[in-house]
Amino acid sequence: MSGSIELIWGSGPQIFKFGLGQFRALQENVNRRRLAIGAPLLGPMDLVEALKAKNVWPDDLRDILRIGLIGGGMPARDAHLEMAQSFDDTPPVEHIKPALAVLLAGLVGPPTAAGDDDAKKKTIAASAVQSISP
Repeated sequence: MSGSIELIWGSGPQIFKFGLGQFRALQENVNRRRLAIGAPLLGPMDLVEALKAKNVWPDDLRDILRIGLIGGGMPARDAHLEMAQSFDDTPPVEHIKPALAVLLAGLVGPPTAAGDDDAKKKTIAASAVQSISP
């Protein structure tokens, strides 16, 4: 499934997926907050850069992961419960790497082994995730 990735996160292995619908929901949430305070609007690549720089709003991290869980097939109610249990009472910086992996999987596909037709772009995505220190 294009745009999906399985990660060990929260209560265990989770499937996250970002397709067009998930990107639309993310943009609506992220930019609604910014419009309310007159901050510049962000696109997906702006969020990637913010994640890489560790300069991302906690609600943006939360939305990436929550929307990705729903896109991966988790019912919305369960995704909200997972976020309450696994995100809300933890330091946001712990979630930067998973959020970056989820967002990049939606943009370029999940990291794969060499030999894949899209291996180069996916290797770049994997390198971007690995470059974030814990």
